[in-house]
Amino acid sequence: MDRKKLAAMALLIAIALSMFGFVYSAWTDYITINGTVNMGSLTLAFDYYEPPGCKEYWLNHTTGQLNEGEFEGKNVANCSVYFDPDSLIVDEHTGKQGYKRLIIEINNAYPQYYVHTTFKIHNIGTIPICVYGVSFTGEKRDNEGNLVYNLTAVSWIEDSNKIVGEIYEDVDGSGDVSDGDILVINFVVVNHNFPFQLDPCHDNKMELDIDFKQEAEECHTYLLYFELLGVQWNK
Repeated sequence: MDRKKLAAMALLIAIALSMFGFVYSAWTDYITINGTVNMGSLTLAFDYYEPPGCKEYWLNHTTGQLNEGEFEGKNVANCSVYFDPDSLIVDEHTGKQGYKRLIIEINNAYPQYYVHTTFKIHNIGTIPICVYGVSFTGEKRDNEGNLVYNLTAVSWIEDSNKIVGEIYEDVDGSGDVSDGDILVINFVVVNHNFPFQLDPCHDNKMELDIDFKQEAEECHTYLLYFELLGVQWNK
């Protein structure tokens, strides 16, 4: 076979491959898949419709029992508890609403002054919640309303199921409990085991005891900001 035939054959092969490549590229296409994933919501709140409450108690040292009211019927201190209006939330899936924070306001407290607080929490989201802890912050103010100290707290689970804790005056302003801070309050979440699960649309009534220590200063107001901590139930 002479060189001209070989050249012609090579040219034909090149043309054929070129045409094949053109057809292949013309038939190549893209498929776009549009998908939607709807996520659930994890929303723990204080119940919107049932207000919290608080009562005063005094400790009988002979019997060890708490008695309602102040010792010998005195009216020295007073307490109130209410939702923080700035903490109102609405779950975007269920449309239900609630509050993220309680404010416990105590005026003119003194050592061995007890406050018993009741409240209801509600799972207003769509995912079960494991309620595992509490958060306390707050302020100490003088009789003119001026801030004296911020308050910080520590808490832990005792006896494998009961949450107890301590609230301190944050003397050094560190934002954490540290040396030199003043212990003024002990607290315990009573009649409830931790952690516990709260399913969607379910609620739970709870109780909290606050006990003022010797270092609590007279003629002052203690504002306590209380929240519950929760996480997805399977975490």
